[in-house]
Amino acid sequence: MPEDRRHRRSIRLAGRDYSWPGTYFITICAADRKLVLGRIEAGAMRENVLGRLERPQWLQIPHEFPNVELDAFVVMPNHIHGIIHLHRRVIADEPQYKPAEFAKPQIRSIGWIVRAFKARVTREARQLLRRPTFKLWQKNYFERVVRDAKEYEDIYRHVCDNPKNWDQNEANLPANAPPPL
Repeated sequence: MPEDRRHRRSIRLAGRDYSWPGTYFITICAADRKLVLGRIEAGAMRENVLGRLERPQWLQIPHEFPNVELDAFVVMPNHIHGIIHLHRRVIADEPQYKPAEFAKPQIRSIGWIVRAFKARVTREARQLLRRPTFKLWQKNYFERVVRDAKEYEDIYRHVCDNPKNWDQNEANLPANAPPPL
């Protein structure tokens, strides 16, 4: 295994418990960044059958995690973006905090929420495609703790404007994009 993969630098904030209240910007990428969720036409996202699986599952998150409030969300050809507000947990019978084990997210943390979302969408995609080993998502995801109002506004605008800005990103140009599924 290459050295840089064994000891990847964490992008997470040191000392931050990702089950703490706050606003989080989430990006989940398709496996190999393949264009499996749809395409951009005239600055608008046209979700295909796989792309239409994400939104209902995203909207289910607060039903499973009552301390979550959802904000802006967009499905793109090879990734999704969303903003999640994590509120204070008020659950009387919840066990006391225990540090998360390596590769196991803390219960009710952002990692736990993303893991549940990805699992549900993957299960639906595999059933729909009748491909039990279909890999929809990259192994990890990206999250950023939103630190202030200006950053929130910038991220919110980025999420909402992502489809119309798709062609302005050189990595998304047909010559540079991975082949579609």
